Amino acid sequence: MANPGALVSDEFAREAAVLVRGPDGRPVVSGFRRLRRTVLRLWREQTGEDAAPDVAERFHQAVDAVEAAALEAYVQGRLTEARDAQAASGTQAGPEESGPRRWEDIFTHLGVGVGVMEAEDSTLVAANPALARMHGQPAEALKGLRLEELVAPESRGALPRHMAAASSKPSHEYEALHLRRDGSRFPAFVHVTSLRDATGRRVGRAATVLDITQRRQAETERQRLLATIEAERSRLSAVLDQLPAGVLIAEAPSGRLLLGNRALESLLGQPFRPASSLADYDAAHQMFGADSQLLPDDAWPMARALRTGETRTAEPFQVRRPDGTTAHLLGSSAPVRDSAGHIVAGVVTLVDVTERRRAEEAAREAALFGERFIAIVSHDLRNPLNAIQLSATKLLHGDALPERDRKAVSRIARSGERMARMISELLDFTRSRLGGGIPIERVPGDVRAVVRQAVDELEAAWPERTLTLQVGTGRFDGAWDADRLLQVVSNLGGNALQYSPPDSPVRFTLTDQGEGVSLEVQNSGTPIPPDVLPHLFNPFRRGGGGNTHGGLGLGLYIVEQVVKGHGGRIEVRSRAPEGTVFRVLLPRGANPPAP
Repeated sequence: MANPGALVSDEFAREAAVLVRGPDGRPVVSGFRRLRRTVLRLWREQTGEDAAPDVAERFHQAVDAVEAAALEAYVQGRLTEARDAQAASGTQAGPEESGPRRWEDIFTHLGVGVGVMEAEDSTLVAANPALARMHGQPAEALKGLRLEELVAPESRGALPRHMAAASSKPSHEYEALHLRRDGSRFPAFVHVTSLRDATGRRVGRAATVLDITQRRQAETERQRLLATIEAERSRLSAVLDQLPAGVLIAEAPSGRLLLGNRALESLLGQPFRPASSLADYDAAHQMFGADSQLLPDDAWPMARALRTGETRTAEPFQVRRPDGTTAHLLGSSAPVRDSAGHIVAGVVTLVDVTERRRAEEAAREAALFGERFIAIVSHDLRNPLNAIQLSATKLLHGDALPERDRKAVSRIARSGERMARMISELLDFTRSRLGGGIPIERVPGDVRAVVRQAVDELEAAWPERTLTLQVGTGRFDGAWDADRLLQVVSNLGGNALQYSPPDSPVRFTLTDQGEGVSLEVQNSGTPIPPDVLPHLFNPFRRGGGGNTHGGLGLGLYIVEQVVKGHGGRIEVRSRAPEGTVFRVLLPRGANPPAP
């Protein structure tokens, strides 16, 4: 089957016929059927697919030749045995008894149909039971019939040509539709052999007839399956060509590329060229890892999937195109296994992320530039602002300043303080964005002192408001960044004062939580809308309402960053009965949190 030029010689056919004969030496039809099924199954297991139509046809022709050779060898052997038996007994069979007696046992036991015809025409002089059963008639009824009377009308036109070919050479075989007694048809394989006497004169012809209905049905089913497979393959190819991702399929273990879709050609910058093995991959493309190092052929995603069954998802790669450009790809690879778990193929999908990488780099550079710009501006603004604050403070502490001017200088001082606070927030924001978080420097201390200091400063800045501090029993020591925690309490307290009615108190509650402490800041202002709560700690997010100090909206963002820097968390709830409560949970551990 693997060699299109192979021919089945008579000698090979006779030797191969020995494999499927019965205990008495008679060819067994079921043996030839098993032979066909076994060889086709082994071919499918070896190649992974059904034999091509032309290959299967050559195979069936070869088996038919073996089957015909087996029959002829059996018939000739029985004839030789009969002649030897007669010679040993010293008797000579007469013309009338040499035919039927000699052939009766052969015809009775053969599983294939056999008919003996006259030497010059196709008149049947004998037919075995198998031939009679095949055509639905008694064996005696076939005697005297011409062979063409057993053939369906639509096949009789080619019969003279076959008979002429059988007369001009030792044997001839063909296929035709035969006719049963009830008028039904069945496909048959016919092998016609000349019977000659000792002088070489043709004394008759023997025709073996095989019912190949099952073979035709199997061939029809195979063709249907092949058409179905081809249709599925066409649909798969059409679907793959519409995918935005490149798809590559290769067989195992050779790595021979079977399929590459249209998107793959676009990614690689050249038409898909089927490679015959894994070693051919390097010659077609240059693939690099995420570190820009050239990958050897055994490190390609397809090679790993085929050789080790490795599965990878979204693995970064770079491919050098023929035009010199580099494509950034994300590759996912996986093996394809059969029902027994053996790797039969590999599939790789590639997604082009070149433009996304460029956009990410551009956005990263723009953000970095903006953050550095803010940091530089915020830092350089501190020097002139310090001069303004120092001058305003000196004027306020002097005695020569008139009362009207003192009010103006006070406004300058308060504005300077607010500007200093905004600059400080900007610096904290840029530090958190550029350095991965606001830096925290922990030192042992008591958190109660920090909270009391913050509340005292708020009372001094808001003398008209009522602030209360309730400290529970327990431990309040730990390792903290006191300056940053002071910033947290001041921001939360200032925020509560800013967004609550002037006659309502702001309550601070400090509680021991065992492994840490909690601080709650509560005010009775209007509840925060539910759609605002999820975004409350976003940078540059300013609260609603008219009572605003015109801040940058960074206060709560910085509070959250400081709390996270301590390894804690911050929660907020806002309901009409109790107002708004910010709850800060801080662990007292001395080690900084993991990033």
